[in-house]
Amino acid sequence: MSDRADPKTGQDSQLSEHAPLALIDVDKAGLLRAANPGAEALFGFSRRNLIGRPISKLVVAGDQLLQLIEYARESQADIASPGVTLKPAGLSDQTEVTVRLRPLADGGVVVALSSPLNRAVEDHIPGVASFGRILGHEIKNPLAGISGAAQLLLRKGRSDERELLELVCDECSRIERLVNRLSTFELFSSPQLRPMNIHQVLDRVLASEEAAFDGKLVFARRYDPSLPDIPGDSDHLHEAFQNIVRNACEAALANSSKRAPRVELRTAFETRFARRGSNRSNRLRRAIRIDVIDTGAGVDTAQLPNVFEAFSSSKSAGRGLGLTVVKEVVNAHSGQVEISSGSEGTRMSVFLPMASGGSNVG
Repeated sequence: MSDRADPKTGQDSQLSEHAPLALIDVDKAGLLRAANPGAEALFGFSRRNLIGRPISKLVVAGDQLLQLIEYARESQADIASPGVTLKPAGLSDQTEVTVRLRPLADGGVVVALSSPLNRAVEDHIPGVASFGRILGHEIKNPLAGISGAAQLLLRKGRSDERELLELVCDECSRIERLVNRLSTFELFSSPQLRPMNIHQVLDRVLASEEAAFDGKLVFARRYDPSLPDIPGDSDHLHEAFQNIVRNACEAALANSSKRAPRVELRTAFETRFARRGSNRSNRLRRAIRIDVIDTGAGVDTAQLPNVFEAFSSSKSAGRGLGLTVVKEVVNAHSGQVEISSGSEGTRMSVFLPMASGGSNVG
């Protein structure tokens, strides 16, 4: 926030004091350390009552705003997001604002909140949320057509086609849920944890991949049936394991001239799970372990440390985003993902902690 001499008084005056929008400075702990008069009007509190308070306590309904602040801090990128709905704690009505964020070197974030512009103008503001809405719209239209056609065939089709048609319908529903969540700027770092069975997720992933690869490789399951439910977001974990299994399939097929292509999934208890950086009290947490093993040629040793980084891909047409999603989803579940690779293939291991005490969830 820059200073400039006031033309009437000749004294320095912060431009933020006269800005026709709300400006706040949120430190890395989520506490407000600066606010202008626009922020006082927006949040319904005096500046004295705003400074030092957590931003999370100033909004009753403001998950989008909190996620945007966290995303700006993590990505260290300027973000513009129109159409963000929030309900300030000091006011009775919710409001819709355009949010612009700029991360600071000390971990803080400057946030500007303004009244929405004309909708035609808003739609041209580049930003993550507007991109999400466009993406959601463009995907959901053809997705509805695919789902409708599959449901029609399901009613009229042969009994031997039923399983594949039900798979198409289920995948359409899952993708629609995922698009709805992402288009409202819900990140993979914000899972909705509910009791879930990991084998059901893995079976849905394998059913989809078996249909996609149509007998070109062998899928093997070695599950421990005694594993309990765990707290997880089944849609997010489905996306993570679909990326892992798809990579494994492609690697196995690329090496099919030397070995029969095969992908194997194993599950087991992990009784001494210790996430990197965890304190001593967490070292004996129980977890489940999911291994995805392929018969590919393996990953170059020099690439192993970077496989989970964005835009790191050994595939000529790859974007290198799949394993980045995997890492984000697993981290958000307080888990860990590891990779080991050699001439015999690659093993991707995912560790997901069980509920406290290791008992069945729910």
